[in-house]
Amino acid sequence: MSDPYRRLAARLGEEAQLDARLAPFTAIGIGGRAALLVIPRRRESLVRLLGEVREAGLPLYFFGGLTNVLLPDEGLRGVVMLNRVRGHRFDGTVLRVESGEMIAPLARRTARHALEGLAWAVSVPGTIGGALVGNAGAYGGEIGPLVEEATLLSPQGEVVAVDGRWFDFAYRRSRLKGSGEGWTILSAVLRLRPAAREAVEAALNRYVEHRRRTQPRGRTLGSTFKNPPGDYAGRLIDAAGLKGLRRGGIVVSEKHANFFINEGGGTAADYLALMREVQERVMERFGLWLEPEIEIIDAAAEVAARGR
Repeated sequence: MSDPYRRLAARLGEEAQLDARLAPFTAIGIGGRAALLVIPRRRESLVRLLGEVREAGLPLYFFGGLTNVLLPDEGLRGVVMLNRVRGHRFDGTVLRVESGEMIAPLARRTARHALEGLAWAVSVPGTIGGALVGNAGAYGGEIGPLVEEATLLSPQGEVVAVDGRWFDFAYRRSRLKGSGEGWTILSAVLRLRPAAREAVEAALNRYVEHRRRTQPRGRTLGSTFKNPPGDYAGRLIDAAGLKGLRRGGIVVSEKHANFFINEGGGTAADYLALMREVQERVMERFGLWLEPEIEIIDAAAEVAARGR
C-alpha cells in the first residue's frame, strides 16, 4: 500500500473515508472530492487524528459546519477534517462549549437560562469554532466580545488556554482567519449577561421573523460580501440592478441581493464568476470594491475573487 492516504486511512479505521464527496457536507452543495475525509466526534479523537495527519505530513483542511465556505470543484488533494465535537454547559452566566457545537441552537437555549448576548446568533449557521475564526455576527451583535477564553491545539500539538484578546477580533475576522498558522480551536468560554427570560425569547423571535422576511431559503453560503463602512453590500448590489443575475446554476437572490443561491447544478466556478461580475458592476456604479465574507478554498480563485 504505497498511497500515503490509504496508509493513513488504514490506521484511522472507521473515522476515515477515502475519495469522499464533499458537496453533501456543504451548505450550498458545492465541492469536489477529498483524498481523505475524517470526521471526529470527541475531543480526544480530534486531537489524536490531527496528530496522525501531521505526523503523516499530508495537507490538512480543517472545517466546522461548511456553511460559509466555497470548496473548489476539483476537490482537495489532502485530508479534510470536519469537526463534529459537540457539547456545552451553562454555569451561571458562563457558557462552556466545544468548538463543533452548532451556534444557532445554543442561542435558543440562552432563553431557558435567562441570559442575553447570544440571541443574534439564532439566525447564524455554523459552529462555535467557525464563529470564532470569522468573528460571526448579526443584528449588531458579534461573538468576539463574548469570548472570555478558549482552549486551542497549537501547531506543535500542545493544548493551550488563551483569553479573548488573543484572537485580535475585528469585523468578520480574527487572527486565525486565513492565517495558515495551524491553530485549532477545541472549546470556548463565553460570558453572557443575566436578563428576563421573556425579553430574551422576544429578541429570538424578532430575529427569526426578520430572517424569514428578508433572507432567502435554499442552498446558500449566507452573506457573500462584507458590508462596506456605513453601507450594506446587499443594498449596493440591489441598487446596481443585479438581483436575479445568473451564472450557470448560481443566481443573485431576488429577496436579498447579498445571498447567492444554488438553484441546481451550480459549481464553484459559477459562484466565483458571479462574484466577479457583481464586484465589477458595483465598482463601476459606486466606486466600491466588495470584499468577500465567505471563505474561498483555492489560492488562485481567492486572488481572482478579491481582485486586489
